[in-house]
Amino acid sequence: MQPWDDPYFVLKDEVNLKNIAGNEVSIFLYRFELRGNSIDFVLNESIAEDMYPEIDEKMKPLVHVCCETLLRYRHLSVSNTIMDGNFLVTGEFEVMLSKGLGIHFAHDEKQRLFQDAKLIADLLGEVMDRRTQEMKKGKQHTPHLIDQPPNPKKIKKELEELGNARLLEDELRWIAEGQQIRPGLKQLRPDDLPRDVTASRGYDHRGLCYVFEHKKYGELGRIVMIKAGEQKMLMQADLYLGQEKQESTIAKKKKEIFEKVVTTVNAGFNCNHQK
Repeated sequence: MQPWDDPYFVLKDEVNLKNIAGNEVSIFLYRFELRGNSIDFVLNESIAEDMYPEIDEKMKPLVHVCCETLLRYRHLSVSNTIMDGNFLVTGEFEVMLSKGLGIHFAHDEKQRLFQDAKLIADLLGEVMDRRTQEMKKGKQHTPHLIDQPPNPKKIKKELEELGNARLLEDELRWIAEGQQIRPGLKQLRPDDLPRDVTASRGYDHRGLCYVFEHKKYGELGRIVMIKAGEQKMLMQADLYLGQEKQESTIAKKKKEIFEKVVTTVNAGFNCNHQK
């Protein structure tokens, strides 16, 4: 993929780079680093300097959802780098998890994580290809600042779009396999939910995701429908507290409202499986 005059290529004799698995790297793309209870996304500095705004916008929701997934497994990582993505000296892209971490993932969740990791690599590859062509033509490039904090509302909207796209893919596959279109969950009406609560599509590597928000208290949490076997679905509910402490009044109120949401959704879930 990368010729010898590629500005991102690292000569083996100059720098001996290796990924988590110990394989020799020609181009470092990114890594996800543990930092306390959070995760930092570390990007190749040269690629970051050459980033294009439209590619940056496509990449942000993918990085966000990968961080969410990896955060659930941070306590099992044996290294500070919990996942990295690189081009090897063979020209192949390789994404790797911290040693032994992969065995703790459900198969579908890991596959979706790796798919999005590959999409991030494809976007970074596009940056490199475009910038290399511009340099050959002598075209100047205006650096795009990407260290600004992402807009939460924009990220939420982009994740909703990713969730809708993933649902469409799943429905087409279910049709091809002769399965039920909406396995395990009947469609909720606005009146079914507690007052001032709204639901929207989310995006989660575990499965189909629904995000619930309250007009006053903001995001309450999410419910994820996880495939478990050929004919089984599990429902997992995650309460969202944000910066609130568990003992705070707001946190307790959010928990109370979200529990009502979970009860409502669970009733519909059980109703479908009793038919």
